[in-house]
Amino acid sequence: LLSGTHIRKVLTPRTADSSPTTEPLPGVVPSNVKRLILVRHGEVDLSQFGGRKVFYGGAEVPLSQQGRREAAAAARVIAEHERVDVVWASPLSRASFGAELVAAAQAKKRQAEARPLIGPVAHEGFKEVNRGEWFGKFPGVEVSADEIARWNRDPDFRPPGSEALADVAVRVLSARDELLAQVPWGSTVCLVSHMWVTRSLVADALGCLDLTTQGDTSKLQDIDIPTASISVVEYTRCSDPFDTHGIGAKAVVYAGRKPPVEKSDGDARGG
Repeated sequence: LLSGTHIRKVLTPRTADSSPTTEPLPGVVPSNVKRLILVRHGEVDLSQFGGRKVFYGGAEVPLSQQGRREAAAAARVIAEHERVDVVWASPLSRASFGAELVAAAQAKKRQAEARPLIGPVAHEGFKEVNRGEWFGKFPGVEVSADEIARWNRDPDFRPPGSEALADVAVRVLSARDELLAQVPWGSTVCLVSHMWVTRSLVADALGCLDLTTQGDTSKLQDIDIPTASISVVEYTRCSDPFDTHGIGAKAVVYAGRKPPVEKSDGDARGG
């Protein structure tokens, strides 16, 4: 792990239990910390693809009924345990729907407070990966397993018309830095977005996001981010008293915790 990165807890399918939970979120934010709550959008409706679990990435794909229930469950759990100051979102409708629910629940919670909730604020930098010519294709059949493995492993591999993982991570981290700079220390921010956006942010905090020419990003597959799951990353102010905006340590409190909802046969795998 990179120097200065601290892991309190991270849940992945290979190393820990990522079963549904309603366990409380971390609580009061210290004055030298900015807390980022990451929520993936709910399950999507794949009827336009004949129900096949294909690549869709950054395209507009609507939520299923189950996905809307999942988004509501995530918003409810966050409202029960967290006071959110700012809500961010991907501009795609499946994410903005969840962001609106988070904001509505928080606004109701903060009715008596003088300081208003900010958001949802949509940012293009938080869109899901552009799949290019892979859009609508069936993994392992219309796109070979070798090509998929290469995209997962090689941060600079760009199938025709698509983004490489490095492209996604760079724009996501840039958007995060831009918006975090606008909120004071001691704030809690909630971002509703997508699987690869969340994976990029969690991997960065873990120190395992190697985007160099020789980098291998295949381990990001081990960061399980189910639909409507909640992850929490905290950024601590650096010790330099003259650097008021600088981030020192990064901590993944946990990743991929999903509030319990009814099961469905729609798509919870992702785009």
